Amino acid sequence: MEQEGQQNLESKQQVDEKKPNWLARILGGDVLQSKAVVRQLPVILLGCLYALVLVYNRYQVEDLTKAKLAAQERINFLRESRIELQKRYQETVKISQIAELLDSTGVGITAGPPFEI
Repeated sequence: MEQEGQQNLESKQQVDEKKPNWLARILGGDVLQSKAVVRQLPVILLGCLYALVLVYNRYQVEDLTKAKLAAQERINFLRESRIELQKRYQETVKISQIAELLDSTGVGITAGPPFEI
């Protein structure tokens, strides 16, 4: 029985020795030297490049969206200002107000067509 226990202990030690320690391999850099990783390196780099392009695109879209909203606010403000100025202009252009302004200056409005002196 002791021999069987020793054999089991030796076989467990051999299995432990054969079992790779993945954490030690990753931290040591042995994983990067394996054939599978070296063979797939172009695909990994392409994936990283794709991720960088996606992040850059996201920030660009956010900047463009902010600029669009700011431009839309300026357009709305300018429309409101135009309407306000148009109302003021229309109020001053009324014929009755023009007649009053002319009467106050003493010019007056002629009732007929102009004639040559």
